[in-house]
Amino acid sequence: MRALADTAEIAASRERVRSALLGRERTVTFVLAAGFLVAAVSCAVLVSSPTPFSVWVAALAVVAYALVTQVEFEIGPGTVVPTELLLVPMLFVLPSQLVPLLVAMGLVLGGVLERLRSRRHGARIAVLLCSAWHSVGPALVIGLLAPGPPAWSDLWVYVCALASQFALDTAAVLARQVVGRGTRAGVVIEPLTLVAVVDLTLAPVALGVAFAAAAEPLAMLCVLPLAALLHVLGAERRRRIDHSIELGRAMEDVARAARSDPLTGVGNRLSWQEAVDTAGLRFESDGIGASFVVVDLNELKETNDTYGHDAGDRLIQALALALRTAIPTDAELARIGGDEFAVLAAGRDDRACEAIVAGIRRELEGLVVGGVPVRASVGAASCPPCMTFDEALRLADERLYAEKIATTRRDP
Repeated sequence: MRALADTAEIAASRERVRSALLGRERTVTFVLAAGFLVAAVSCAVLVSSPTPFSVWVAALAVVAYALVTQVEFEIGPGTVVPTELLLVPMLFVLPSQLVPLLVAMGLVLGGVLERLRSRRHGARIAVLLCSAWHSVGPALVIGLLAPGPPAWSDLWVYVCALASQFALDTAAVLARQVVGRGTRAGVVIEPLTLVAVVDLTLAPVALGVAFAAAAEPLAMLCVLPLAALLHVLGAERRRRIDHSIELGRAMEDVARAARSDPLTGVGNRLSWQEAVDTAGLRFESDGIGASFVVVDLNELKETNDTYGHDAGDRLIQALALALRTAIPTDAELARIGGDEFAVLAAGRDDRACEAIVAGIRRELEGLVVGGVPVRASVGAASCPPCMTFDEALRLADERLYAEKIATTRRDP
């Protein structure tokens, strides 16, 4: 079940990336993106570095960074991307104060590549600027405390830079997920922890490459074979997730079919019992009651005998449609017998129950299908005032059959 839940979260994340930014998520995203641009420009202006700037090295780093962003390991609401492999060398082969802006360029270029593959909505490229916050901390720490070529004596500075990376990345993700999307913080912490573990694992490798790249910038490309290997592993994981998503959807379809009445499309006896059980547990824990309405189609046998079973089926379908139209959208509707339907409206008292019954009667008034009027008897009860759901259901049944007997006597 946990695996299926994780797979469902990944499927939802994929759909979200392909959708437009809306509401509070859009506001938070653009605020974070604008904040990053201000921080990155400030860093470029206020911090200095003895490392010379090379246009071709910068262009090479941006393109390589964009390629590495295509290596993804999907986890719940997000992805792990091994950009640590390039971020660390970039801090030493280029002026560190420019690295956040170059990282942003690489992320945006990677987003364009995803857009071309229809894996990202155009508006969500702005989200990538929020992701670039992780580069600001290391650029500031190294630019202020240990500018220039890497040195083992500055290892404590690099540890501080990594800690600042984790801090800003965590803050940006929590702001976007918790504030922007309303996700519980606990749901986000686990993926963030995995991201930190991956970055912590790759950081020593990236630092070793940085020592070589300080003398020869092209050594920075040594990380690409490792990135390619990770891409293969990520692609294999994606295929497994695709299979799990298909399996999960198939299971959902089977579960839905098992709980759906094939003739009318409303719930069946199983879905009704599950709805009653769920509402009963809620009543026991929170005291939230429910109203029950049972509806029985009159003269179905006579219709079948006179006009055929197809005519009877059309009456049943018409009754189901009328009930769905009349009852509240959050109420449960099920066909619990050949000609009997039941409605469960949680949180409704006697007065609300009477309004539901009145709406059903209005919907059925004058309803004719193929020249045959759709007539039904109705019984209803609520808990409270009934002490239990079983008592309410028995009372609703009694009222239904009392009305059915009275109707039969009026129309012999």
